Amino acid sequence: MLVLEAEGGGFLHEYWSILTDPAHVAVEITLTILLDVVMLGMLWPLIKGYFNARLARQHELLDKEHGIIHHDDHVHHGDHVHPVVEPEIEPGVEH
Repeated sequence: MLVLEAEGGGFLHEYWSILTDPAHVAVEITLTILLDVVMLGMLWPLIKGYFNARLARQHELLDKEHGIIHHDDHVHHGDHVHPVVEPEIEPGVEH
């Protein structure tokens, strides 16, 4: 039935001609990529900022709840201190 109506004209004929037109398909792919990149480029910083702020607030609340105080070189937790351990970097290996 699709083949008959596609050959005879009408909606399916137009649909099939657009669907099989290489130039039209190329334009659709190009616009899809451009719009996705633009929208993602504009929205991602907003989404990332929202989640970073939310995680920071949760982190602060948990620190206050558990009595944790952060410093640059160590962390106070109750009556003992956890030193901050820097990861070992192998000489000659680029990170």
